[in-house]
Amino acid sequence: MTNSEIIDQLRTSTFIDEDGETYELDFQEGLTAEELTALSKLFPNHTIDKELIELLSLTRGWEGYGLEQVDFSSIGQFGFLELAPHSVTLGHDGFGNFWILDILDDGSLGHVYYACHDPAVLVKYADDLNSYLQSLLAFYRSPGANYLNEVHDQVVFDIWSSGGKILEKRVFREENKAFDLFLNEFEGDDWMVADLREAKDKEGFAWGKFGPNNLTRRHPDELIWIIKKKKKGFFARLFGN
Repeated sequence: MTNSEIIDQLRTSTFIDEDGETYELDFQEGLTAEELTALSKLFPNHTIDKELIELLSLTRGWEGYGLEQVDFSSIGQFGFLELAPHSVTLGHDGFGNFWILDILDDGSLGHVYYACHDPAVLVKYADDLNSYLQSLLAFYRSPGANYLNEVHDQVVFDIWSSGGKILEKRVFREENKAFDLFLNEFEGDDWMVADLREAKDKEGFAWGKFGPNNLTRRHPDELIWIIKKKKKGFFARLFGN
């Protein structure tokens, strides 16, 4: 199913929530050519990918059940630049958790991620925008058991428990000499490296596991993040937090 076909299904369908109540999604109008030109100035390389232009021409987004708002024009509104320097907010649940579309430096589209704040985890949610939209259609059609709820309710806690795809800096360096120049910017071994270059859907890393307000930095070209490990204070060590 194409993106436009999914949008048509979402726009014209009546859904039933978990309480048995019917609802429809509240769609916004699409952008005009002039509005798209103005919006492009906010994107990297002043470029909006053709796939996103097609969606924006159909609709800016919608409000409704589960995800309070989907906004395809929301470039830069996520705000956590250390995780995603450029992104479009594809949805949020009203509790500080976001589904974001990664926008690359040339304006092309990257993967879709789920950024959870409690626990503080970043998950690769989908390879591309179409896969994300298909998961939304499945969510609205079956609000109980679906992929979106699995990631939102279970996957983030599994990743938090294990730490996810993350290694000590020295261990990562031994296997990835090509990144020495980047790693040399961060003195000492009190760092962790998250590597999502080969990540599958539902894989990610617990960026908040190493202390509050820790320094996180993303590699300029690769899906690699470096995270500062904060030393625990006396009471944190005493009570195991």
